[in-house]
Amino acid sequence: MEMPVPCDKCKEWVELNSTRQSELNKNEMLCPDCYHIDSEVKDLFDEIKDIQYMLDNNEPEVKGDRRGWKRNIKEAKQKIKELGYDYDTLI
Repeated sequence: MEMPVPCDKCKEWVELNSTRQSELNKNEMLCPDCYHIDSEVKDLFDEIKDIQYMLDNNEPEVKGDRRGWKRNIKEAKQKIKELGYDYDTLI
């Protein structure tokens, strides 16, 4: 039995069985395309958190190249913005 529902992000109608729960907002059900983007943003967000944790705790692997790691954070935030999300609202 078919049951079309709108994607909470793009509003495109898709089959209920093909939707997946957003990793960023558990109240949203997304179509496969939006879920892929959502998942990529989640991975970038987690990467930023991990790098920031290493910088905050002076982990040995970030010593000597703090600027490079901060540049990685800036690039990840820019990628999140390009994907249509705002990093500050994800926090």
